[in-house]
Amino acid sequence: MPSLCFYLGLFLTLSCQVNLLLAAKNKSCSTMVKELGDAQSKFIYCATVKSVPVNLCVGCKDLYGNLQEEFGALTADANCSQLYLNSDRIKIVATTQGILTGLWDKANCHDCFVRNNSIKYDMLSTTLSGCLKNSNENNVCTECKLAYLDLNNFYMDMEKASKGQVCFDLQDNMNRTRLHWSKELKCCQREVKLINFLIAVGVVVLLPIVTFYVTAIVVTKRREANHELLNELEPELDAPSTSALITAAVLSTRTEPSNEISARNEKIAEVLHQPADHDSDSDEARLKPKVARRSHPDSETDASSDDEPHSRAKHLNAQRSDYSSDDEPIVKPKRA
Repeated sequence: MPSLCFYLGLFLTLSCQVNLLLAAKNKSCSTMVKELGDAQSKFIYCATVKSVPVNLCVGCKDLYGNLQEEFGALTADANCSQLYLNSDRIKIVATTQGILTGLWDKANCHDCFVRNNSIKYDMLSTTLSGCLKNSNENNVCTECKLAYLDLNNFYMDMEKASKGQVCFDLQDNMNRTRLHWSKELKCCQREVKLINFLIAVGVVVLLPIVTFYVTAIVVTKRREANHELLNELEPELDAPSTSALITAAVLSTRTEPSNEISARNEKIAEVLHQPADHDSDSDEARLKPKVARRSHPDSETDASSDDEPHSRAKHLNAQRSDYSSDDEPIVKPKRA
């Protein structure tokens, strides 16, 4: 009797499973679309609720898996795929699924489950949270420093391994942890770095000003040295002006008495009158032979020969009369 009941129960269980499989295969397209919409709505609700702090990848993992299964079942049926995915230009079902899948990929949720990163990170984060709660407020930085460094170093190693594509759940948690550690608890001592920064800024600001004034001083000194050198090499630059020279010449001119000036003027007048008399006599002597030549053309040669010595003598007397008694005759150059 017990064996009969056992076999009867087994038969009923198997029949139920078969009916469920047949019902799943015989689902209509509208039923699959409703199930896909329900899975999408649940995933959207989960992502919205767990957005702050971000717990999308870990908290909505199962719902995202159901979403992918329902969409895969819909696309596996050729009739349903043709009906809901390629029937219109907008493709609402495919577009909605693409948006949700893009959200999952944008959050780098796959990195949370590589090498159990999320599990290891949660363990280190829990250790740090417990230390912060149980430590004294005055010594919390000293007591929890090692726990914080372990968590931060693990995150840095994970970031290098994934080339910056870290799971967004872990990114958000680490950012909040660092903010709490540095600003709220004030455990980050950055005074030294701030001082170095201020020193660097001061050097950058003052360096152009100092350079400008040093250059100006050097150029001024060099110009003064060059000016002194020019004064040594060219003393004529310090010579007196033209007006000063004229004034000195006028003051140094000797004043002559009036009797000397009158005597000099008389001599000049005598010199000017003597050449006038000699010139008139020589002109008359020159005109007479010319008249004679015109009246006696045949005797031109004889007259010229007879008057030549006489004209030479008059010419010499005229030359002598051109010079004053005080001056020496000017020696004229001989012709070649």
